[in-house]
Amino acid sequence: MDPESIWQIIGLIVLIGFSAFFSSAETALMSINKIRLRNLEEEKVKNSNIVSRLLKDPNKLLGGILVGNNLVNIAATAIATSFFIKLVGPSNGVLISTIVLTILVLIFGEITPKSIAASNSEKVSLRLAKPVRFFIYLFYPITIIVSFITKSIIKFTGNDTSGKGTFVTAEDLKTMVNVSHEEGVLQCEEKNMIHKVFEFGDSQAKDVMTPRTDMVAIEIEDTYDEVIEIFKREQYSRMPVYKDTPDNIVGMFYIKDLVLYDSYHDKFNINNIMREPFFTYEFKKTKDLFEEMRASRTPIAIVLDEYGGTSGVVTIEDLVEEIVGEINDEYDVQDEEIVSVKENEFIVDGVTRIDNVNEMLDVNIESDDFDSIGGYILGEFGTLPSKGEIIERFGLKIEILNVEKNAVEQIRIIKS
Repeated sequence: MDPESIWQIIGLIVLIGFSAFFSSAETALMSINKIRLRNLEEEKVKNSNIVSRLLKDPNKLLGGILVGNNLVNIAATAIATSFFIKLVGPSNGVLISTIVLTILVLIFGEITPKSIAASNSEKVSLRLAKPVRFFIYLFYPITIIVSFITKSIIKFTGNDTSGKGTFVTAEDLKTMVNVSHEEGVLQCEEKNMIHKVFEFGDSQAKDVMTPRTDMVAIEIEDTYDEVIEIFKREQYSRMPVYKDTPDNIVGMFYIKDLVLYDSYHDKFNINNIMREPFFTYEFKKTKDLFEEMRASRTPIAIVLDEYGGTSGVVTIEDLVEEIVGEINDEYDVQDEEIVSVKENEFIVDGVTRIDNVNEMLDVNIESDDFDSIGGYILGEFGTLPSKGEIIERFGLKIEILNVEKNAVEQIRIIKS
């Protein structure tokens, strides 16, 4: 074999090596985890800052890599064609060079390096960062020309080249959380808590408040003994104070403030003790309400309806429980809203939120008009049902167990 042919073979090997380099660099840099890369930068891992700067301009990065890859592949094609024409003649040389080079480039220049890079994107990106940066600058003049022509063609066809709109949505993040849970990165409790953070931003005060029908309040004319009796019975640390009707909340009463009046009951006057109430409205976003209550150091808020009447009451604890789950202190009575009687059979309180029923029972009850399961049942019947009545919806058999105060107090749900 003559020296020229030997140099051609060496040249082919080098060019296929460069093809493998560009292919692996493209795959590794485009698939590296951006959050992990930020952590590497904070830990000052070698070359992580270079990788980050390269990814800040993906068009420039991809343009340089593709220009380099195409140049080496074209050069390899020219050398291979020349080599095989000289080896077997012009009639079969072109065909043989095409077949051989296609196989070599696919195996050694594309599939193998890309597979390795995809499974080791972090390691490959860090190792190839500096040479990739060198070639990006080397091919920059060519990249500019090619990029200008490409963008002109794309704009001519009526498409957008700005790249805007490529962002991570809330649904993308939820999917990432679910995948992390499936892969064992997140525990079930952690996954649920993260999902509740997303729901927290969408929920409103009316979704988390204690409704007026369940609200306990003090009348402004109540005596010391009457107030003490109410606090002993209900075991709350704070209560609203109303005048004439619960729709007219005039203050908030804190049990700790009674300490000052413990020794002279006759001088007791709620007006002198109660504090200014904090008002909000039903459709206030829970995240905004939480920030307002935290900023004003207010642990409890009165929720008003659209007519200015009292709709319910909400506490900081209610808001926090929307994310972390039920918080029980020494005064809380353990009263579960959903109790499993046996497989696929549950006893559910009427005030239980539909979202909680869906989550706990793994069902899909849908309602745009009601928040509680009791309200949903009232809507389905169109009137106040009687004990023992049954309705079937969404593959569920729902039986009325108890009706009190014009409301559905308790139901039985049987999953079919």
